[in-house]
Amino acid sequence: MKRAVLLAILDTMLPGDDGESPLPRASEAGLDLAKLERLAAPVAAGLGGVDAFLLAAPADRVAKLRIVELNAAPAFKALLAEALASYYESPPVLAALGWRAAPPQPHGHALAPDDAGILGALEKVRSRGRLWRT
Repeated sequence: MKRAVLLAILDTMLPGDDGESPLPRASEAGLDLAKLERLAAPVAAGLGGVDAFLLAAPADRVAKLRIVELNAAPAFKALLAEALASYYESPPVLAALGWRAAPPQPHGHALAPDDAGILGALEKVRSRGRLWRT
């Protein structure tokens, strides 16, 4: 499959937006294309000509993918599920959403220093002692 076809399919599924913190298109998110290419092959086969898909207007691309979704639902769902998971775990998308890309462990999340409300709530929990069996 041509890389341009795969990117066109992914960009149609995940076009990004131009909102307050703009989300990138799928082609700008740094997705693992090798992994998605295998899943996209049956979807591309159902388009009825990839050259026509590449030349189509965005609304026509969406219409063509909706037809594929109806005719090849398992293949379409598999590609969409993997594309969504990869997209929302990619650093550019996490940055656009205001989330950090680093895992929470081993460093944990930053807490506000000496927040009296939190410390008070934690003191109540600590004073209860162990609630589980040893």
